[in-house]
Amino acid sequence: MLHTLVLSLALASRLTAMSQHSDSLRPDLDVRLVALRHAAEIQHCYENQGLRINPALGGMVEVEVTVAPSGRVEDAKLASSALFGLGRAEVESCITTSVKNWRFEKGPFNTETIVYPFNLVHDRGVVRNTRA
Repeated sequence: MLHTLVLSLALASRLTAMSQHSDSLRPDLDVRLVALRHAAEIQHCYENQGLRINPALGGMVEVEVTVAPSGRVEDAKLASSALFGLGRAEVESCITTSVKNWRFEKGPFNTETIVYPFNLVHDRGVVRNTRA
């Protein structure tokens, strides 16, 4: 059985507490690379906390992550979720806990909030291209 996690690389949005110059934000590529480095953790949450309980579980989960200039994640919380049924709460909790432990490059950045979308897809032996 093949389980697929599609990590949406296009960030849903970038939110900031105040107006900032573009050079004070982390480059999108750096943000994407952090997410890719941790994709296996998200997949583990989905498979072990969700699919094990509910083989039909799937959908989009968005996590709001606040990153300090030091690169540490100050906060991670669920922004929205399209998961329904058994296993939902466990997957959402596992993902937000995992994201809280991520580390970004430190630098001359402002504290910023980024929304990460994770599209959790359960494929039963079918390979699908989810690129638009």
